[in-house]
Amino acid sequence: MNGLIQALSNHPLAQTFRNYAEQAANYGAGRQRSGETLVPENDDASSFVPPIDVFSTEKSYILHVALPGAKKEDVGVHWDEDKGVLNVAGVVYRQGDEAFLQTLAQSERKVGVFERTVKLPPGDAEKEEVDGDMITAKLEDGVLVVNVPKVEKEWTEIKKVDIK
Repeated sequence: MNGLIQALSNHPLAQTFRNYAEQAANYGAGRQRSGETLVPENDDASSFVPPIDVFSTEKSYILHVALPGAKKEDVGVHWDEDKGVLNVAGVVYRQGDEAFLQTLAQSERKVGVFERTVKLPPGDAEKEEVDGDMITAKLEDGVLVVNVPKVEKEWTEIKKVDIK
């Protein structure tokens, strides 16, 4: 019975409802949450969770992480093969010296420490595997683009079912 419940809870429709419920619950609190975020958010003003888009093409997963103002040396991308999760973490600084930063009159940009963890393959795509050795990342125009290749399967296993 637990297997059936687990299978139903991983169904894309169930995940969509869960994400919608989380967004609705957090709307009043003014917080941004995502169903793919596995790290807890805290109320510390010096940390944030960057928004992310995950694309699934025929040959790879492509992640776009919005990190305006980030420098590539301040960002890390790590693949945990055992858990099947991609972790993006780092820090975004506000530019300027201390005297200049004291003149800040209005703050809308997200700066500080960030971390985002995404399970791959997402949802019901358990049949697809990830080639962790070939993951690439590029930070360009404030967007971190992570390319996670899918394993190309050279053959399909067909199992014979005995009829009784």
